[in-house]
Amino acid sequence: MPIPYNILMIQNLHKLVRRYHLWIAIALLTIMAIITFFTLSGDSAIVDEIAHIPSGYSYITKGDYRLNPEHPPLIKDLAALPLLALHLKFPDTIPAWTTDSNGQWEAGWHFLYHDGNNADSILLFSRLPILALALILGWGIYRFCLKHFGPETALLALLFYTLSPNILAHDHYVTTDIGIAAFIFFAVWSFVAWMQKPKSIKLMLVATACFSLAQLAKFSAVMLVPFYLALIGIALATKKPKEGYKSALWQYFIGLACIFGLGMLLVILFYIPHTINMPAGVQDKLIVESLPKGYNNLYGTYLRQYNDISIVKPIAQYLLGMLMVFNRVQSGNITYFLGDVTNQSFAWYFPVSFVLKTPIPMLIMIFGVLGLAIVNYIRKTPLKVWGNFKSYSNNHFLELVCVGFIVFYSYLSIKGNLNLGIRHLFPMMPFIFVLLAKKTVEAVRSIKTKKYKTIASGSLLVLCVWYAVTSLMLFPSYMPYINSLFGGPANASKYLSDSNVDWGQDLKRLVTYVNNNPDIDKIAVDYFGGGDPKYYFCTRRLDGNGILIKDSTGYDCTKSKYMDWHVDYGKPQTKYIAVSETYLVSDLFYQKYNPRPYDYQWLRDKKPVKQIGNSIYIYKVR
Repeated sequence: MPIPYNILMIQNLHKLVRRYHLWIAIALLTIMAIITFFTLSGDSAIVDEIAHIPSGYSYITKGDYRLNPEHPPLIKDLAALPLLALHLKFPDTIPAWTTDSNGQWEAGWHFLYHDGNNADSILLFSRLPILALALILGWGIYRFCLKHFGPETALLALLFYTLSPNILAHDHYVTTDIGIAAFIFFAVWSFVAWMQKPKSIKLMLVATACFSLAQLAKFSAVMLVPFYLALIGIALATKKPKEGYKSALWQYFIGLACIFGLGMLLVILFYIPHTINMPAGVQDKLIVESLPKGYNNLYGTYLRQYNDISIVKPIAQYLLGMLMVFNRVQSGNITYFLGDVTNQSFAWYFPVSFVLKTPIPMLIMIFGVLGLAIVNYIRKTPLKVWGNFKSYSNNHFLELVCVGFIVFYSYLSIKGNLNLGIRHLFPMMPFIFVLLAKKTVEAVRSIKTKKYKTIASGSLLVLCVWYAVTSLMLFPSYMPYINSLFGGPANASKYLSDSNVDWGQDLKRLVTYVNNNPDIDKIAVDYFGGGDPKYYFCTRRLDGNGILIKDSTGYDCTKSKYMDWHVDYGKPQTKYIAVSETYLVSDLFYQKYNPRPYDYQWLRDKKPVKQIGNSIYIYKVR
């Protein structure tokens, strides 16, 4: 009896995947690189890049860490390295550098827009290392899954990663988000590899290096310490070591001491060249002005007391950044969520945001896998919880690591006080992709009947194509992505804001649209982000001596279509107004907590004539 065509096609597809998985992986990474390159070329600066880019450049060229101390240096250093080829002018004569303790924002505006540098070249060159990190992470996901789970799982996980709208939205900005996701992923799996061979010095050193890199990427990587301890505890509790508990405990203790101790030593050593030219007086001022009164009383005195000692200065700077992060987490942040606002946090912010911003085919797979896992568990012996857990740990430890990290990080995110966007979930995203790919492939393989296995394989193929098409059709506007169950990207402002929707990335696209639209002779612009509308709309001004005016007044906008506008100006006399989504929704915060006589309610009730990248709304007002 001849094999039906649909079964034959699925079988050939499996053979194709197994034979050419490397080339398919390279193709997926190439597609990601192409999409990202053309996206980053068209994106204007987002908010955080104004602080991060000049900070990294100052670390490398001046050995001074006064700018942006609330983040470790590694990612900023990587972004700044290509800038050395541009021979840029750094604003080291303005008060933001000479007198302010942390004039990161003003220094950033000057560095990118006021001092005569080419802002677009700076953005392009500094973003390329972040893209490289994203591609390295993708390759790491593929290689890890290939080694442990096979080519089908490896390619499926890589597909999830390379064409994720949320990853593509942020995989090129000079922020810590992609960097911490990459280094956490490598840190966890290098640690697990050492756990399985605790006598290996080589694996211990690799785990130490990855742990150190994670700490240098973002302060939140300190969470690896309790997670590592939990993994050791689970391993010892669920499986009796061959060499006995005493020997295993001693090996783990020595290894952990080296990983944590040597890892933090590497962090401090890395800080030395970043603080070598930083005057103690500047660091004293930075400590005093960066910490709230309570923190200053508790810790600031000790940091100031010892930072005169050259060997202690890097430690003081590292601890200062850590304290600044703890303070910010406690203080909260203005958040817009589902039409409401708060200056603290919403308990359901991250779970709901994840559902809103995850493509439908992936949601189908997630809930399908979860449902199947529950059914399979109930069919066994559900009351033998500890016995089942021990069996799962012994037979599926890598899966357990994924589940454990997802649960652990989800708990930290939900209990935290910062709701700044789904990008803060990036450290657990690779683990989600790996786990989902593995369980999805396993589910298809577990089907015994050839007919139903063919249907399942075909359905998975349809979901993968749907996922890919969804992502490709979003180009180049990935940040405002909301799946179609909730109205799609055009309706993102009903649910979310900030880096989920609008971080200022579409300014250059606004300029192109306005300048190419003959119906617009003048437009009022209330823009939120890291771009400078004057830099793109207007021409530069010179003083009486023919020297460039290096501040915000150094632009002539009289012959442009641009008019600077803010909510308190009321209704403009122009025919059109463009307002960033962030300003439209953040108005709700001020009306709730600090009512004022002006707002954008008169605009929120109107339908925009155009949404630039679904982050800047253009209205016809006259």
